[in-house]
Amino acid sequence: MERLARQAHAVAAMLFVVGVAVQVFLAGAALTQLGGLGDFRTHADFGYTVVGVLALAVLLTAIGARVGRRAVAATFGLLVLYVIQTALPALRSGAPLIAALHPLNAVLLFTLGGIIATRAIRAAAA
Repeated sequence: MERLARQAHAVAAMLFVVGVAVQVFLAGAALTQLGGLGDFRTHADFGYTVVGVLALAVLLTAIGARVGRRAVAATFGLLVLYVIQTALPALRSGAPLIAALHPLNAVLLFTLGGIIATRAIRAAAA
């Protein structure tokens, strides 16, 4: 049962990383400079739903897989970064310099997600 839980955690973590990559694509596809219409609704909707569910799934599967306190803390950090990510665009009118951290936070989400996924894959294989 523990092996199955670790595999589920690895899959959730990999899907999260893929979800962040899809987010970057959707943002790029919306840019008018790249031929998009400037409509970021698909990017926002995907981020608020799919990526959010995946971030929560990574945390819950980490707890279920009993990967250890440090790994669970890292997945909790991932969820916190996700919450920050969703809040940053709302700051664009009042605090545009803080809102501008949205792409940088996405890089942090992708990096931490990749580290978690790599470790989860190794743990599932062991």
